[in-house]
Amino acid sequence: MAQTTVNQHPRDRLRGRIDRGVQAAVTVSGLLVLMTLMLIFVYLLFAVLPLFKPASMGQAQPLPIQAAAPALALGMDVQQRIGYRIDARGDGQFYRLAPPQGKTAEPLARQGLLAKPTLLSQAAGERDLFALAQADGRVVVAQADFAAAETALPRWAFPLGQRPLPLDKQGRALKLLSLAQAQRGQYLLAGVTQDNRLVFGRFSPDRAPQLSAFALEGGAQQLVLTPDGRQLYLLAGNRLARYQISGAQLALRETRVLGEHPPYRMTALPGGSALLIAGADGKVREWFDVEKDRRWQLIPVQHFNHPAMAQELLVAEPYRRVFATLRPDGGFSLFSSIQSQPLLNARLGGEATQMAFAPRGDGLLLETAQGWQRYALDNPYPDVTWRSLWGKVWYENYPQPAYVWQSTSGEDSYQPKFSLMPVIFGTFKAAGYAMLFAIPLALAGAMYTAYFMTPALRRVIKPAIEVMGALPTVVIGLVAGIWLAPVIEHYLLAMLALPLLLAAAVLLCGGAVNRLAPRRRPGGDLVILLPLLALTVWLAFGIGPWLEVALFGEPLHFWLGDDYDQRNALVVGVAMGFALVPIIFSLAEDALFSVPATLSQGSLALGATQWQTVVRVVLPSASAGIFSALMIGFGRAVGETMIVLMATGNTPIIDGSLFQGLRALAANIAIEMPEAVSGSSHYRVLFLTALVLFIFTFVFNTLAEAVRLRLRKRYTPNQEAP
Repeated sequence: MAQTTVNQHPRDRLRGRIDRGVQAAVTVSGLLVLMTLMLIFVYLLFAVLPLFKPASMGQAQPLPIQAAAPALALGMDVQQRIGYRIDARGDGQFYRLAPPQGKTAEPLARQGLLAKPTLLSQAAGERDLFALAQADGRVVVAQADFAAAETALPRWAFPLGQRPLPLDKQGRALKLLSLAQAQRGQYLLAGVTQDNRLVFGRFSPDRAPQLSAFALEGGAQQLVLTPDGRQLYLLAGNRLARYQISGAQLALRETRVLGEHPPYRMTALPGGSALLIAGADGKVREWFDVEKDRRWQLIPVQHFNHPAMAQELLVAEPYRRVFATLRPDGGFSLFSSIQSQPLLNARLGGEATQMAFAPRGDGLLLETAQGWQRYALDNPYPDVTWRSLWGKVWYENYPQPAYVWQSTSGEDSYQPKFSLMPVIFGTFKAAGYAMLFAIPLALAGAMYTAYFMTPALRRVIKPAIEVMGALPTVVIGLVAGIWLAPVIEHYLLAMLALPLLLAAAVLLCGGAVNRLAPRRRPGGDLVILLPLLALTVWLAFGIGPWLEVALFGEPLHFWLGDDYDQRNALVVGVAMGFALVPIIFSLAEDALFSVPATLSQGSLALGATQWQTVVRVVLPSASAGIFSALMIGFGRAVGETMIVLMATGNTPIIDGSLFQGLRALAANIAIEMPEAVSGSSHYRVLFLTALVLFIFTFVFNTLAEAVRLRLRKRYTPNQEAP
């Protein structure tokens, strides 16, 4: 071997070194590509994993405080540096939550809110906003103000003035009180007087209060104004009454019987009008109104599983639909409104009398007989669970459980909805319609070009079609959204009929030419066929609008009404199918053209026709290459971004209709990633959609390659598949 190497020509040795160098470079490049793919996968996984990290709670941080009266309410600022309490004497006191080690926390500031209050109510969905009522029924509204805490002491603000305002025109004492903040700086107050009258008032700093009152048939145990300021709930025994608020007037809409386990307690969830209702049996349920049979009805939509007890504390976060229960034995459970199982179960020391969340839900403050206890909470993504991502969830204001993607909203009652099913469905819907458009054209064109077309014409047609693949997809999407969508809308019936009309025209033309001119020059059929196809399209577009009016009495898209969206799956199928045709055509034509000529010549020699030879000999032999072409085209369709982004309404709905819009995974990422806050649940769920798309394409391409190799081995038995 050494002698052979020595006797080699220097040019051969150089060629050998170049071959080995190229082989090494290709090997290293392939490994780098695989490593890059793995790094992309690891990065996506790293960004997604925090979504599924379970909620946790830190150790208790005890804080002895100086207090002369029991607390009616607690709270703290966003940074959890200052806490406050409102006591039974009507004083609002601020404390520093991190005093020197071993020292008792002394009030930073003390301010009288209302002398000897008899009632206190906190507004749901609002930070640190309270209403206090005194014995004569007059009310004051106070709010903790931490804005000056950086340079001065925190204080209490009075949006309606520090002077108590009468809620009842008759001046009777109140036994129930509820508060909500409406839009435009208005405050809603409701109460039940000692003589069983429901009183309601709409207050504003610059307007006179609007008051109303009417008598109740029986007593009442609890009163809740919803955070959106649109409804009022009144609980009496096991009967729950729902009132609609219009201006300063209340209208009774319905009364529901809750069950046979009174007494019941209710708490409003922030945002909309959902209620948490706990019964004496320990069960906690979420209720909200749902439209059924053209009217709104209160129904229970969620049951939360936990070992509840009587006299437990039930507190909701200020902004998110997250709440917690604290039992007298110290058992603590943290819940999200979209799942029945608790996010966290823990055991807290000491019997707490008051409990409050930090504004962002990342802290918890308790008051016990020994003072305060503060806990750090780690629960950043309560709205993202396996069920919310892949299953149906019954969201507020929806008539039934549904798959919903709604990442942003302009309303205060917004609840994140991150179901991946609508965007996954939209991805396959767009890809399916595009392949349905592209496959017949691309494969038929490839068969004709590879087997029936003259060599001279093939040298022109094949490069021309391949050049179509160089068109930027953003240009195709722009043309589809601005020009093609209105054209399809105007000629809708013609567009739907064109596939059948063109197929019929081709078959009729072929049959007529074979019958009348069996012997003709190669390529001469195109001289007859192309004008006939152009005439068919012109007649369809000319007669289509007239036929729509004749059949439906109006244009078809008007007749379809809300079932038709101008930028729909039909537009996407045509536009993206146009982009897929060059790819599928080029690969399929190469596979067909590469079939050895001896196979087709042998088939013809045995008496088969050209069509029989193509269908029974050429296509099976080229099936592996054709399958690869289809799989590459489908992968391109699944990952397409700009055409789907510009040619659809980007509506994340599950609707198989040809006339409705859609939203695909890639387009969803392109639309929403620039607006997603880094580290938020929205941001990480978008990374999850990218991970799902990555995994799908990897698995699908792997299976497709296995099928391709199997087909190649089957139809090339004398060759070893690579």
